Amino acid sequence: MRKWLTAAMALLLAASALGGLTASAAEHYNVYNYDRWNEATPSQAGYTATRSVSGNDLGCGALNSPTDLFRDADDNFYIVDSGNNRIVMTDSAFTEAIGVFDTFYYEDGTETILSDPEGIYVSDETGLMYIADTGNSRCLVCDADGTVQMELTRPDSTLYENETFRPQKIVVDKAGNIYMVLNNITNGAAMFNSSGEFQGYFGANSVDATAEVVANYFWNLIATDEMRANSSRNVAAGITNFDIDDEGFIYTVTQSSSSEADRVKKVNPAGYNLYSSWEVTFGDLDSLTDSGASEDFTTQMVDIDVDDIGRLNCLDLESGRVFQYDEDGNLLFILGTIADQLGGFSIQVSAIETMGSDIYVADAMKHTITIFTETDFGNIVHEAVGLYNEGYYAEALEPWREVLKRDGNYRMAYIGIASALYNEGDYEGAMHYAELAESPKQYNKAFEGYRSEWLEANFGIVIGVVVVLIALWIFLHIRRKKKLKNQPKNLIEMLHEGEEE
Repeated sequence: MRKWLTAAMALLLAASALGGLTASAAEHYNVYNYDRWNEATPSQAGYTATRSVSGNDLGCGALNSPTDLFRDADDNFYIVDSGNNRIVMTDSAFTEAIGVFDTFYYEDGTETILSDPEGIYVSDETGLMYIADTGNSRCLVCDADGTVQMELTRPDSTLYENETFRPQKIVVDKAGNIYMVLNNITNGAAMFNSSGEFQGYFGANSVDATAEVVANYFWNLIATDEMRANSSRNVAAGITNFDIDDEGFIYTVTQSSSSEADRVKKVNPAGYNLYSSWEVTFGDLDSLTDSGASEDFTTQMVDIDVDDIGRLNCLDLESGRVFQYDEDGNLLFILGTIADQLGGFSIQVSAIETMGSDIYVADAMKHTITIFTETDFGNIVHEAVGLYNEGYYAEALEPWREVLKRDGNYRMAYIGIASALYNEGDYEGAMHYAELAESPKQYNKAFEGYRSEWLEANFGIVIGVVVVLIALWIFLHIRRKKKLKNQPKNLIEMLHEGEEE
């Protein structure tokens, strides 16, 4: 019996050790976040890479430079397999290809094929696929059978003055309007109505008013036409990629932007950036150095996905990282890196998509799709954030406390607890957590509540002190006047009175 118990204990210890190794081996990179002092610090992982999917795994042959991912209303995924000039459709579990679109047909039966496609959008309202057929300089609109319904080419319009027309990415709103990111176009996204007529540009980036820009502006006011032609131009960077949410807001990212305000934007139908007043830096706060590769990484966003809950998932080309934010711009998690192992990417990470709590990232050099799943810690954070953003501060209190137990540097947990305590009337506690969060806004709000509460509790004392002070002031004032009145007159005053007489 003793031998059997000893053997059983040994097996249990071995199993627990193996489980620990499996859990730690899931992240092949340093997981970090930014603390309340905006410093990068080790953090609990909100996601872990579970598997990497190739074309052979899907049964459709090897992928070649996948450049875009899209999930439709039925949770089927579309992979733009650019190097193979095709669109691969997979099931929601990413286990098999359920359709391959490499040949399309016009209504008269004529065939057409793709050439270096780079983007796709499948509209739930129209039921059509919109393909950015970059190499053929067109947008191909077709139904689920691959029958071409419309073909958009270079607009014959005075509004469109560019020689080239190379669609790269596409989104479509509920009204059927089509928005395209065009190669080398800096005026914004090209907009077409549902009939394919060019309407103009949408969501153009801005140019920061730097000293050079201001100097060039005044120089052009006095320069000749020849001098202007030979001078350098300050042009805003073109949009790199975009996504659209259920309410019709378009979210854009710009890879090489001269303005941080244009790195990630939320654009309303009027073309106004709703993030322009936000004090948020999307991506790494500072240029990070990879000690192994001796390289500096500066954020260059290449894709964005807005999930069903409104979270923003931004993909950084330079670092191979995904930065996830809630709907208010609060940083939730950072995942991924440049590496050969699972969870790492090459220098050509290309597209991001989400479904539920999972994140999918395409790598154009590895020719794979990596799937990240939510960890227990990620689930707790998302639960707390969801309650917090819905205004259920009290209900979010315990999840936030659990977050701090697992990661004492998680800044948003301090803000969440401060908000919960404020709504419960514990202003002093709210001030404490707001101070820990380095949040002046939360602290001032809690202090105002604390001050009002103190004044209300001590109103009688305050009024009594004020009355006593006023009475003392009046007494001293009257006493001073009497003292001055009874004071003997000096020689000058007496002489002055004599002159008057």
